[in-house]
Amino acid sequence: MPRAVKTRRAPSRRPAQRPRERILIAALESFAARGAGASSIQDVADVAGMSKQALLHHFRSKELLRAGVYELLAARLRDQLPAAAAELVSRSHDRYRGLLEVVHQRFVENPELTRFLVFELLERPDAVLAWLRDEAAPWLGLIRGVVAQSKDASPRFDAEAHLTVLGVLMLAQSALLPRSDRRWLKRMDAATLRVMFLGSHLAAP
Repeated sequence: MPRAVKTRRAPSRRPAQRPRERILIAALESFAARGAGASSIQDVADVAGMSKQALLHHFRSKELLRAGVYELLAARLRDQLPAAAAELVSRSHDRYRGLLEVVHQRFVENPELTRFLVFELLERPDAVLAWLRDEAAPWLGLIRGVVAQSKDASPRFDAEAHLTVLGVLMLAQSALLPRSDRRWLKRMDAATLRVMFLGSHLAAP
């Protein structure tokens, strides 16, 4: 009886990115490296691997491109919220520490996002803070829910200001510190979390 011939399946290939998505990812990379103000349309096109004319077919100006990057970041924040909420619900105690760990991990996993936001805060702080308030609203609600369950919580606790201070600290740690030395980075991550937890006054001053 002849042996059955085994055929190998061709390795599955990931679907190619759509041009608009490829452009936005390239823009985020370019803006995170040098800031939107110092990046040109040609810089983004080079990173995306296409001509400037092809890029301009999708985004007619750098401002529209910048707005597209913000839409990309907003979508990522919305996508990550359910998983963060589910992780907190699974904890039976110490949910506030868990919240800090979850949010900090999101910053650590997205260094380009944090570097982009740092550049943007330096270039146009009012517009960026307004955007952050809008997009952080669901996360703010999550923090209020966790704080409300704390025995030390005060009715005068300013969750929005608290989130802003913690966000600035996490942005600085994630965007500005070198990430090449893994051992040093692990120590800095642990120290950042400890400072945030020790400095979290649930009771109003």
